Amino acid sequence: MSKQNIHAVIYKDAESDQWVAVCLEYEVTTQGDSEEHAKEMMKEAVELYLEDIGREEYELLYQAIEGEPRIHELSVHALAILHS
Repeated sequence: MSKQNIHAVIYKDAESDQWVAVCLEYEVTTQGDSEEHAKEMMKEAVELYLEDIGREEYELLYQAIEGEPRIHELSVHALAILHS
């Protein structure tokens, strides 16, 4: 079995006590009770995800990340409904 490095953005959910983990290479999101638990859950979720896809599907779904990802906070114009 080969290994692959993945990148995950992990943050504390503002409306609960859960930590959310989002994988950048695959469309996989999970959560945990702590930051460390969210990392463990992400590893497990990606491994299960990869078990269920074939080679051809893998090549279509995998989004390679070059270098180290950076998180930026950006301001965007929001619809009026978001402000009510």
